[in-house]
Amino acid sequence: MHHTHFASCTCPAIAILIFFFLVPACYPRTLELLAAGDVTLAARILEEPKPVQLFSDTARKRIASADVFLWNCETSGYSTASKANPYLFHTDGSLFSEFSFKNGVAITANNHVFDGYQEGAQNIISLLDSAQIRHHGLYDALTGYAPLLATQPPAPAVYILTGSPMSQIGSGPDTVTLNYPCLLEEIRQLRAAEPDSIIIVYAHDGLEYQAAPSARQRWWADQFARAGTDVILFSHNHQYCDAEILEKTPRKTLVAWSLGNFMFGGNLKWKNNADVRILSVQIDTESNKKTATWISGYTENWMFSLKE
Repeated sequence: MHHTHFASCTCPAIAILIFFFLVPACYPRTLELLAAGDVTLAARILEEPKPVQLFSDTARKRIASADVFLWNCETSGYSTASKANPYLFHTDGSLFSEFSFKNGVAITANNHVFDGYQEGAQNIISLLDSAQIRHHGLYDALTGYAPLLATQPPAPAVYILTGSPMSQIGSGPDTVTLNYPCLLEEIRQLRAAEPDSIIIVYAHDGLEYQAAPSARQRWWADQFARAGTDVILFSHNHQYCDAEILEKTPRKTLVAWSLGNFMFGGNLKWKNNADVRILSVQIDTESNKKTATWISGYTENWMFSLKE
């Protein structure tokens, strides 16, 4: 690139415009992804009196400071033909506004989103849309699936892809989620089309209450990583598990084996809990180096606050 000399330029405005177009866009060096586990804004959390707010002011500002905030919306909308346990995992959406973050994305590929069959799944989409919450995981079988672009320029392109081996039970016929083979093919196509993008996979999988990855998780994580995924996030087993770098994969993929529970209204022990976490994933956009650390917090009457 030729360096332009502006000393003799008589018009500062023109000089600024020339500089803007000649100098490449400068991406932020470090991109932060905040990932929360299972969120069930239903059941106990809806009992009167409902919590006034679900985040302390400090926690809300911290979450909003990240580039992307992901959380698993493990809830179905109400339906006329609900499955068993209609009380635990069905919501009226009255607390969804608390999760309306500009950088937020609700993940809807999980094993409870179809508890109200297709009607309940479509209702949860309506509730999220009404609360102005971006979401990904449910899609129309006729129009097809598309990865979600989670960032805006000048940040690097960060795509979210979701799927679950468990969400096929009861899904369809028109509203569906991706199974793992289809998710793998989507990763391959996206990596080929956009080789410089950052690909995040959020998958609902794992053995409940086991603080270690299952054989299925390990096998599919390896497949997703070899296809070009940068970060793989698992939730479902209600435990906080370690993150790991798969060093021998093309993108040195970071895998979080379980994000645990975040705001789990299906179980009273999360109303006042001394150990509630969000995972902070830092990605160096020049070197592609990735690190992960837990952000520690707690809940009091369901409200999440950060520990000092």
